[in-house]
Amino acid sequence: MRHKPTLLLFPLALGPFVLALNAAAQDEKIKIEAQPLSVTAQFSTAPVADCNSHNGVIVQFHYIGTKPLRAYLVSLAPAYSEAVKALTEQTVQEVRDSREPIVNGAEWTRTICSAVRPNVGAAVRVIPIVDALRFADGSIWGPGSLPESHQLFGTMDGMDFSVKTTDLLRYVSPILPRGGPVPVEDIQFQTIGPLRIETGVWHEESGTAMVALEATNVGTAPIRGFVFATIFFDPNSGAKLRSVTTKELETEGNPAHYLLPGATWVAGPRKFSYLADGSRASYKITLDLVVFADGSTFGPKKGRESDEVLGMFRGIDSVNLANHGAPATQNQ
Repeated sequence: MRHKPTLLLFPLALGPFVLALNAAAQDEKIKIEAQPLSVTAQFSTAPVADCNSHNGVIVQFHYIGTKPLRAYLVSLAPAYSEAVKALTEQTVQEVRDSREPIVNGAEWTRTICSAVRPNVGAAVRVIPIVDALRFADGSIWGPGSLPESHQLFGTMDGMDFSVKTTDLLRYVSPILPRGGPVPVEDIQFQTIGPLRIETGVWHEESGTAMVALEATNVGTAPIRGFVFATIFFDPNSGAKLRSVTTKELETEGNPAHYLLPGATWVAGPRKFSYLADGSRASYKITLDLVVFADGSTFGPKKGRESDEVLGMFRGIDSVNLANHGAPATQNQ
């Protein structure tokens, strides 16, 4: 029987976080109920065995939802006095395999280690805030305000690529140039980082003009995937009309199928935006993320789609590790 992967993700501290004390923060143990997941968190004033004699935060979960739950992310926000100077915000998250989701009534505990050494007598309080839940049917609960939540969504999608064909799988998989929607008119070239990007007009069978793009790896390292945006704008005023983001990635964790140096991938075509007079809008391409075979990256990584792609690679590699005993690569 194959091991069924579960990802327990305990990110490093994000940085100093100051939260004003309020009435709810006066209790030693703070409980915030967020349907359908109830979470409590308490700082341990005594060293925790699992944390090499450091302090830790004990987080307890109780799931009361009706839909099977596959992924959650909870931020742990410290509320503290002047006596405690070093507390930082952290997150606790988990992604379950599709065959073993969290069901109604489940209870479990996680320990988050901390190197904080509070002053004697200082009251250390932690407020858990549920940022994102994702259910087995793909629906999402919560604000999803953190980049880590979007990586979480991507991780779940990446784990699913090997077990089922989804619309997303078809959408993000690259197309090979032969027979693909390659540019044929008004061709433009630009090189951004390791990619030489060729864009132009391609026509559907109906005759509709579409923006087509093909990207060639002009670097020396294999590429696992990239994220770019097609931004349509009014050439007269410069006003932005619309932006469409595209994710392209190898979805099996097979190095032989990466975008190798000198090779080309084609992206799915995009519909043009039009001006009020019926003429086509102008467009430009921006590159947000490139992920190389060794896990290093290029690009500003500003978009949520880039967070999702990084999560997808984490999910793909976790499944390969469970099935074959070794991941294709390590991602940062």
